[in-house]
Amino acid sequence: MARGIVVGIVLAVAIMLYSVFDCAARPRDRIAALPKWGWILVILLLPVIGAALWFLIGRKRADGGFGGRKTAGPPAPDDDPDFLQRIADDVEQQQRRERRERGEFD
Repeated sequence: MARGIVVGIVLAVAIMLYSVFDCAARPRDRIAALPKWGWILVILLLPVIGAALWFLIGRKRADGGFGGRKTAGPPAPDDDPDFLQRIADDVEQQQRRERRERGEFD
């Protein structure tokens, strides 16, 4: 039982420290709702709840959204029309080159 309490306290302190350092290192334009010093106070005064609030509503992503990581990654190459057009152009250019080498002309 005591071991579980010690582990819980260590985890709470680790999460709190990570939250404080994350807040302190984050540029002001990527912090929402409160000023930086306000978030640090919230995290320190309400260790677990403050850290949870910081991760849920305090951090702004680079794209302007809130929270931790953006869930959607980059689009797949086959969803990018420019990529598909470049492939089609490369195939067409290769076919022309092969016809020219065989003596056939367009």
